[in-house]
Amino acid sequence: MVNYKDKKDLINHLISKDKVVLDVGFWGQGVRIDDKNWAHHLIKEQAGEVYGLDIDFDISRLEPKENYLKQNAESFSFNIKFDIIFVGDLIEHLSNPGLFLESCRRNLKDDGIIIITTPNCYNLFNLAGKITRPEPIVNSDHVCYFNFRTLGRLLDKNNFTIKETGYLYTLNIKHQESLKKKFLNVLYFILSKFTSKYMETLVVVAVKR
Repeated sequence: MVNYKDKKDLINHLISKDKVVLDVGFWGQGVRIDDKNWAHHLIKEQAGEVYGLDIDFDISRLEPKENYLKQNAESFSFNIKFDIIFVGDLIEHLSNPGLFLESCRRNLKDDGIIIITTPNCYNLFNLAGKITRPEPIVNSDHVCYFNFRTLGRLLDKNNFTIKETGYLYTLNIKHQESLKKKFLNVLYFILSKFTSKYMETLVVVAVKR
């Protein structure tokens, strides 16, 4: 189990200059594309060559343009294979994650890895939301939430083997916060000193089987 402070920490540990990386669902990712915490920007700083896939984006703001493809993540194809496919907070948006993982297998080198981050269904904020209201407040575009067991089962069914698991402490996305959220942030910080299981985001690194 490896814990990371944020996506920058994760990217710096798992991606190196000799790697060709595909960033799936790269556009936006909860921050402005000129934000220093935009994951795609962090990957471009770290990797040797970077490609991007999303269903919609402004190509005029991207270089080199030939490295970007507008396609559905559940059925995509590039003319090269990748050392790493980075899936940052995307899989919980997909109607059919199994089809997506099939596309990843086709586009990944035999010794490549897939890096997945996704909300922890048991993070402190979700649990607190379930206590105080019928259901926690969640992103309206999410169709499912995972824990390590269910995500591992999904990967296993699609012929991937988990190589590493861990957590992200924060996504570094700023929102206007209520007093309740500020209190939970303090509790979250304290809990993180003793256990990682209530952290906000899951991290899974998997290889083809």
